[in-house]
Amino acid sequence: MSKPTQEFVEAFSVIADLAIARNAHPLGKHDGCWETELPAGFWIAVNGHKTATKCSRGIKVAPFQCYAEFNGWPFATFSPFGGVLGAGAVANEDSFIEALRAALEGAA
Repeated sequence: MSKPTQEFVEAFSVIADLAIARNAHPLGKHDGCWETELPAGFWIAVNGHKTATKCSRGIKVAPFQCYAEFNGWPFATFSPFGGVLGAGAVANEDSFIEALRAALEGAA
C-alpha cells in the first residue's frame, strides 16, 4: 500500500469538508457517486461505497475514491493514499485544491 502524500490527503480533506457543508454526507447514502461541479472547470465524482460504482459520466469509480475531470477531460483518480493528478499548466494539483477550497467557501 502506498503512503499518503500531502496533495491527496489535502484534497480529500477539503472534499470531506465540502460534502459536510453541502449536507452530502455520509457519502455512502447516495445511490451512486456523489457528484459536484467545482469552479474553474473541475468536476468530481466521489464513491462512498464498498464496491466500484459508475458515475453519471460512465466512469467506474473505485471504492472510496475520487474521479475528477477538467473541462470534460479526465484529470484525476485518487484516494487519500495516492493516485494520479493532472500536472498541466492550468489544471494541476494546486489549481484543483484551489477549486475545492473555493467551492467550500461558496458553500459556507
